[in-house]
Amino acid sequence: MKTVLLLLNFFYINLLFSGTYKIEAYLDTQVTGDTKLPDNRTYRTFSLNGMWKDNLGDIGLMEAFGKVESLSGKPNLEVMSIQTSEDGDKSWGIYRRDSTDVNVGGGGTSMFLAGTGKYKFLVGYKCNFVARYVKSRNFTVIKCDIPEEVLQKIKGYKK
Repeated sequence: MKTVLLLLNFFYINLLFSGTYKIEAYLDTQVTGDTKLPDNRTYRTFSLNGMWKDNLGDIGLMEAFGKVESLSGKPNLEVMSIQTSEDGDKSWGIYRRDSTDVNVGGGGTSMFLAGTGKYKFLVGYKCNFVARYVKSRNFTVIKCDIPEEVLQKIKGYKK
């Protein structure tokens, strides 16, 4: 019983001191390369361009490029993105999911790899995302559990 109470207390404290950072992106998708091998394995490259907004009130542009393939027999999608806020701060992230259908979408994980300005505080944090497609348009939602103190550093950042 004591262990259960300690675990509940730990999770409550974690929830108390963590916040949510959320990004919504609206992107145009263009397939830039596509090949299918005789055994039905595939390899496709693509680029994405559009805009994003976050729950801290920032907006900006997003450029991304990636690949979706099944060469190893397992589906694999990997995308590198560059987000530039309206004030010029940038973040770089990698997105991965185990689904090869670029036209339908799916969920996966992402991680902030680098950042300038206020986004340097996000480097190393992992997030979950879901992407949906309508024709060549993509809508992506990224949700990250970030410690509240880090969110406050981002909100209060001054150049």
